[in-house]
Amino acid sequence: MSKIVDKVLDQHHREEERKVYSSREGPPESNVMKRKKKYDSKLEVVKAITDIMLSGDVVGDSEHAKEETSKQRLLSSYFAFLFYKVVLLNMYLMFGLFRYFQYQYNKMKLRILSLIYNPTSTPQLIRQDVLKLNKIPKRIAAILEMKSVGDIGGGLEGLLNDASEVICWTVSAGIKHLMLYDFDGVLKDNVDNLILEINEHMKLYYGPANVPNYSVHIPHLNKTYYSSEEIKNDEDAKKSIVISVSLLSNRDGRETIVDLTRTMSELCASKEMKLSDITMKLIDTELTHLVGHEPDLLLYFGPSLDLQGFPPWHIRLTEFYWETDNDQVSYLVFIRGLQKYSNCKINVGK
Repeated sequence: MSKIVDKVLDQHHREEERKVYSSREGPPESNVMKRKKKYDSKLEVVKAITDIMLSGDVVGDSEHAKEETSKQRLLSSYFAFLFYKVVLLNMYLMFGLFRYFQYQYNKMKLRILSLIYNPTSTPQLIRQDVLKLNKIPKRIAAILEMKSVGDIGGGLEGLLNDASEVICWTVSAGIKHLMLYDFDGVLKDNVDNLILEINEHMKLYYGPANVPNYSVHIPHLNKTYYSSEEIKNDEDAKKSIVISVSLLSNRDGRETIVDLTRTMSELCASKEMKLSDITMKLIDTELTHLVGHEPDLLLYFGPSLDLQGFPPWHIRLTEFYWETDNDQVSYLVFIRGLQKYSNCKINVGK
């Protein structure tokens, strides 16, 4: 039994040796000798072996060259990435420095202008500034926004104070129509508090015995409030109103135009209006009744112009004014806006 096992194992060893031998790759000479082509002399055999060895070296060199090329490409792309990254960072740094110095310059300019244009609640000084102008607008508008409660002049009280200040400046300048716009309609929702705040500022500017009469109109609700209840039923007193204030919000913008369009389409569908009756003049007249007349000057007291949904139909020929990097409702924006309007030339096409 052991001899048979030994023979079987010996046979297995031989088969393994054959497999290993067959798997071995011989030298180039053996490959040449295995080919079917017959060589007539030893010199041809030597040449064939040399060609095979050289071709192997060429293949090895080409693979090495490919590896070197790929490495060079990776390095070049990496250095290009670093270069553009450095350039971008430098651009960011330069712009940041430029914006910082520009901001500081604008803030310094605003401080100096605030000292120059400081009426200190004196209508006479405001009137003197206005009399120097060539012309003043008949109607002006101002975009106000309520700041956070934690900010200086923030919250509802801050918004009411800003609105009252603008109204007093407008009265002192002799302008009889003013639009006050805030996006959320906070002023509309607090008309009573606004009237009380306006009265307090009017007393500060003109004295308790000389408070001028004024009206506050909400076009969307078609309601009008007066500085006192006596004016409401006195037609003669209404003639003495020095300023009419309109309170607008986002509701008076595009939504009003959509409502007007829907109403006219319903009238046309019910045969109450002809399609030919709808003209630009009709639309302009209706929007004037619904919102008000177009202002000549629009003031914005923010750092950059943001109309915040102001009625687009009413700013076709309006002049805009704001001070860069300003974030306060200040008199300098008001008077400089009037100065810009006095020097501008408006060309109305036919």
